[in-house]
Amino acid sequence: MVYLSIGLRFIANVEALNMVESVGNVTRHRRAPVVIKTEKGYKIVYVPALSGEAIAHAYQENLVREAIKIYGGKPPVCEWCLRGEFFKEMDNAHTMAPALAVKRAITKGKRMQTSDIQVLKYKFEKAVIQNCLVEDIGGFLHAERDLPVRRTSLFYVGYAVPVLDYISATAIEAQFHARHAPSEIAGEERRKQGKSWGLWENEEEKTKEEERRKQKESVSERRAAQMIYYIETATAIYGLTFNIDLEAIGRTSMYKVEDILDVDEKLRRAKVALAAIMTTLCSGEFGAKRTRFKPITKTISVIGTITDQPFTISSPVLGNYIKDTLTRLEKVEEFYQNLDLEFDRKALVYTTETKVTPSKSVNVFDSPESLFNALTQLSLKKLAQKIGK
Repeated sequence: MVYLSIGLRFIANVEALNMVESVGNVTRHRRAPVVIKTEKGYKIVYVPALSGEAIAHAYQENLVREAIKIYGGKPPVCEWCLRGEFFKEMDNAHTMAPALAVKRAITKGKRMQTSDIQVLKYKFEKAVIQNCLVEDIGGFLHAERDLPVRRTSLFYVGYAVPVLDYISATAIEAQFHARHAPSEIAGEERRKQGKSWGLWENEEEKTKEEERRKQKESVSERRAAQMIYYIETATAIYGLTFNIDLEAIGRTSMYKVEDILDVDEKLRRAKVALAAIMTTLCSGEFGAKRTRFKPITKTISVIGTITDQPFTISSPVLGNYIKDTLTRLEKVEEFYQNLDLEFDRKALVYTTETKVTPSKSVNVFDSPESLFNALTQLSLKKLAQKIGK
């Protein structure tokens, strides 16, 4: 197993990265409840948040972008994922042709044996993996009654919420905006004066246009010349965790667990997965409303671990998460040593918050970009060793 766990803290000033419902003319920022400890005990507070779904959607969009580059414009991606519509085999209408061909193997009117259904599910998953790397890495759910098939995502991401040790440095504020269209007002005044922007060939044409104007300007359809609206923006120091199992890329999970891609293709898809991580987490390519509310961001700390067993870093939302992660890694290694087993581990750290001493198993970097570059190279090297490349 080549298992990556990445945690980071970043400042996001004046952001609208994850919005929810509109209430009147106010578009609200997503909020989530978190538990904090006070002098009087524990209490719930509601804070701005970025959902795991929003981040996962962006990561899968970035998978497509990176795949187009790495595969020279012809990536193994289905037509829906290619345009950012992640239906992911949800029904027959959104199932790729190779997988749909597997379903046609069901003989009408014949009662299928359990073993036959299991083989069909395996073949269905295999067809999807071979033809779409987004669904290989991000999983899918075919929810049709005749042959339900599920593949669990290989990457895991949770909500980004404000870090608890700086939770007081968090705010949500509704920003006032207005749309003003003077030409709408001017046009209305000219109409009242019996004038028009247009010229008519005859009186009949003028009458018809006036009728169209009256219908268009009914109370229910009339456009406002001036519209006031509010967008909630948030400012916080967010903590985010992202995990991925690189070795499971190209490996089936239903009925049979086996690699169905050759070594070169497996490594190529791992490159896509790692490049998308860099784009999403280091370059901040995720979230909504970035065209007009591009947040002022800065990464203040990152830790990435590469292990041969599932291991999740301590949450960046908690204080001293880097030191706590490094301590836990030592304890886990000690645990496996007591069982006469090896635990291969490597930690990569960038931080402006505390001092970390480099060691044989801990590398310290001077920038997030340097860390993600080293993380990518080391992960690919370990994966190549695992699969015998």
